[in-house]
Amino acid sequence: MNSRRESNPGDDMTAVCHSAYKLSECKGIMIAMRAGARTAGRPPWFAVRGRSMMYWMRGRSMSHWKLKMAGRKLAAPTAVGAMAIGALGASAPAVHAQQAGAANTAPEREITNVTGELYRFRQIRHIGMFLVTPDGIIVVDPTNSALAGWLKDQLDERFGLPVRYVIYSHAHNDHASGGEVFADTATFIGHENMRKNLQRPPEDAPLLPREQLWDVNGDGLIQQDEIDIGMYSNNFARRDSDGNGGLNRAEIWAARFAGNQVPPDITYTNRATVRLGGKTVELHYTGRNHSDDMTVVLFPDERTIYTVDFLTPNRPPRTQLDGGYLPEWVESLRRVEALDFDIISPGHESPGTKAHVTEQREYLEELVAAVEAGIAAGRSKEELIEAILMEDYDHLIEYDYSRAGNVAGAYEILISSQ
Repeated sequence: MNSRRESNPGDDMTAVCHSAYKLSECKGIMIAMRAGARTAGRPPWFAVRGRSMMYWMRGRSMSHWKLKMAGRKLAAPTAVGAMAIGALGASAPAVHAQQAGAANTAPEREITNVTGELYRFRQIRHIGMFLVTPDGIIVVDPTNSALAGWLKDQLDERFGLPVRYVIYSHAHNDHASGGEVFADTATFIGHENMRKNLQRPPEDAPLLPREQLWDVNGDGLIQQDEIDIGMYSNNFARRDSDGNGGLNRAEIWAARFAGNQVPPDITYTNRATVRLGGKTVELHYTGRNHSDDMTVVLFPDERTIYTVDFLTPNRPPRTQLDGGYLPEWVESLRRVEALDFDIISPGHESPGTKAHVTEQREYLEELVAAVEAGIAAGRSKEELIEAILMEDYDHLIEYDYSRAGNVAGAYEILISSQ
């Protein structure tokens, strides 16, 4: 049977093991994907969606390479061209481009190999991971019940092994739902703040400081004409569960957290290690960013990390920063840079390398500095949206869609924290 225990507050858990199996040391399986070691048979996940890409340098230091849309088609539908990120030198994995429009023909759900026994599973734009060991499987982010059910069938068919652990990146319902599918065999693990975040606030709970900025008429509710932030304005009527025309704190909470998430059986504070079947998985809390319960999952043997929402290679943070934390987000990225890995496998979009962590940190540093300067000068949110263009980053995916929202979100976060 599974070991199930909760860490004491403030303690770091150094080992979580499936009690039915003897703990064994990792064998340090290192990935071969270094310095262009793989020149053929490259895994399909290591590709950039959409148009083909090229690397370019734009008047910055050698450590700041840029990714620019080239808009050119490859010679054949299956052809891939190797384009190495220069920032990490010879040790960086190669990143490949795929034919224009290929993402539109991708299946709705798929499983792709990262390296060794580490895999990604995808439904449209949501991606989780799993690691296969002789003693069972470790799943990261079941995403939703439909995808989790499909994944369980696939795992049974391909490997014939039970899921022993489910690790959560964070509590948001678009990544943490669906765990009940594995509840008969799995132990669930997440950061200690996840349990708190899954508790619905009372209906009369006050709005959070940032939400109070949206409450123009001061009635303690958010009417639809008071808010333009995507995570709540879409399907406003569905969010308004009591039908009174305004969202209270509990209804705003539900937009992100209401779902069928299985609460974690085991929680940790700063770092935890899961060992199963001779494999090791590390859980790192790098501080507040997109949420206050975010786990970075490190697969040491595979030299791969899994990051969700707060770090997506080649893309700015989503729209109005989705209720995130500044300037802590920047420091969180700096801690990720200090981890020992080669590959980022994100919860959305295509993988990248450590160079993309640096690029995202620099983007947020420049954004925060510009917004803070604007606030100090007494400029309004609307003025800053027009003035702060972040043009050095216009090559990023969804730049045109996200830039204005990032400025607005940074303004609201920084103003509300004063």
